[in-house]
Amino acid sequence: VYPELARARGWEGMVLLKVLVAQDGRAARVGVEKRSAHSILDEAALRAVRKWQFLPARAGPVTFSSWIKVPVRFVLVDEQELRAP
Repeated sequence: VYPELARARGWEGMVLLKVLVAQDGRAARVGVEKRSAHSILDEAALRAVRKWQFLPARAGPVTFSSWIKVPVRFVLVDEQELRAP
């Protein structure tokens, strides 16, 4: 969810998160690797990714935990741009 304050002020940015994906695909640990210019965007990215379900790493039939990096971009788009063919 794009934070309303960030939307109202026209704030955009990219947050790079470091995620420990557990064997069951849960985001077991989530931290910020690189912050955006706005902490409100960082927090929104953390909240979102903590809820995500991932495909765990696999070697043949065996799944295992692994660290990944996830970029989350916050970009404001004009509604008219979304409707363009």
